Amino acid sequence: MRTPKPLVAAAILLAFAVVLSPLLAALFGTGLQGRAADAFDGIAGPLGGSASSALVGALVALILGVPFALLVERSQAGLRRVSWTLGLLVLMMPPYLVCEAAIVLLGPAGKIARPTAALLGFGPQSTDPIAVARFTIPGFIYSWQAVGVVMGGCLFPVVSLAVAGAYRRTDHRVFESARLAQGMRGVYKIGAFVFVPPALGAALLVFALTLTEFAVPQLLRVRTVSEAVFERIQEGDLAAAAALSLPLLPVVVAAAALGAYMLARSRVASMAGLEGEVPKFTGRRLGRVGHLAAGLATLLAITPALILPCVSLGWLAATARMSQSAMRGRHRLLRTSGILNSLRGAWELAHDDAIRTVLLAGVTATLATLFATGLARLASRVGWGPVLGVLGAGVAVPAPIVGLGLITLWNRGAGAVVYQSSAIVLLAWFARFFPIAVFLAQGALARVPRELESAAALAGRGPGGRFLAAVLPNAAPGLAAAWLAIYVLSATEYGATVLIAPPGKPLLAPTVMNFMRRGQDPEIAACQILLLGVIALPLALISLGMVLRSRIGLVEKGAR
Repeated sequence: MRTPKPLVAAAILLAFAVVLSPLLAALFGTGLQGRAADAFDGIAGPLGGSASSALVGALVALILGVPFALLVERSQAGLRRVSWTLGLLVLMMPPYLVCEAAIVLLGPAGKIARPTAALLGFGPQSTDPIAVARFTIPGFIYSWQAVGVVMGGCLFPVVSLAVAGAYRRTDHRVFESARLAQGMRGVYKIGAFVFVPPALGAALLVFALTLTEFAVPQLLRVRTVSEAVFERIQEGDLAAAAALSLPLLPVVVAAAALGAYMLARSRVASMAGLEGEVPKFTGRRLGRVGHLAAGLATLLAITPALILPCVSLGWLAATARMSQSAMRGRHRLLRTSGILNSLRGAWELAHDDAIRTVLLAGVTATLATLFATGLARLASRVGWGPVLGVLGAGVAVPAPIVGLGLITLWNRGAGAVVYQSSAIVLLAWFARFFPIAVFLAQGALARVPRELESAAALAGRGPGGRFLAAVLPNAAPGLAAAWLAIYVLSATEYGATVLIAPPGKPLLAPTVMNFMRRGQDPEIAACQILLLGVIALPLALISLGMVLRSRIGLVEKGAR
């Protein structure tokens, strides 16, 4: 049965409308035409802050990601599994939580920075309590360099996955041949040819993602284009907000497109044969020194975005102090009377936000995964798969621009019904993250050998039966990863959510950000634990299901 092309075209157009309509509305529905000449007025400073922090982020991701991938991929199986698990956990850590950890530990009044500075002799030269209390270290953490370090530390797995993918697809006999012919110089030449393109392509993606980041620069008080756009939106000057975004958009789209192109080219160049083939010759494994180096590379890579947040959170929880009194009333603050009471208070104040976030993120992830799977399958059947790459431009749109476009589209006439409901949040999360679901679904479906579907067709199964019997079981791990990625990204999204969240229905990410800017240590720790609990909920349920499944299997085996 042939797939009707009009149906595929309609599905692709619908996806484009969902993803790109906020951008088009922001550019053409805000009166930008009358303010286009002012687009570069006052933009030099914010654009410089965005570009500088993005360059640092890309460089940090390269420094952490390339050694991690090459060393871990050559290590023993156990160490490799542990290292990759920790590396992928970094992707689940919201950058603004990492940013808060950097402030708590390394800021001017940081838990680590102050004692270290005093130990090195940079502290006050007297024992006067007032002088000691006033002592601060230089505020490096409040700089565009710190924004780049935070974002590079959070996004280094993007580089690692690209380099590791190239390593796995490469026939390692070429390295042995180069070593025999030219020694280590030949190995380095071949390695540069194989690994530099995917590493640079992934670094360009990190550059683009850092350019569009909003929450981290806001916490670190760095002036960026996204913050300037956000301020104009809050002032009600939508045309000025759209004009300010104009210089940033082509830079972000060009960087993301070039990065995706380099990754696609390296994917073809490094294949050992057919897609998905594992080279039979794997080359030499690392010795003890190499395994130690792999462990150190893992420790170094996960320190900025995993170890430091855990240390910061533990420190805040352990040092929570008793308060003298608690404010009461409908809009009371959290009681800073220890971490347990703070957790209780956080749940009392934000449990509706947390439940609402879990439900909306789960619905978004489910709908996005289902739609992305169907779209990717239909497009591949008619040979239009590459067309979906255009959706990647949606990921490059800054979050405040997505919010601005949705405000312009729906805050009028009959659209006010959508704008004042939770549906506007679903639209925002779809616009931001649906392209990621499409790309992950394409990858999951591409790993299913076509021979399996052909065998199911010969057995007499129809299109639906072939998909359920042959395709879905093999693509399920990749599709589950797509669902989990969209859930985590949606639950932690801040830049667009803070603009379009309906009145009286706040979500958890903006609530956590508010407490991190204005709360006290126990409050900050409690809200962070609540957000991390929301992020970890699907993983906990999946782990519980796997444990129950294994126990049921053991019981059935024993009964036999």
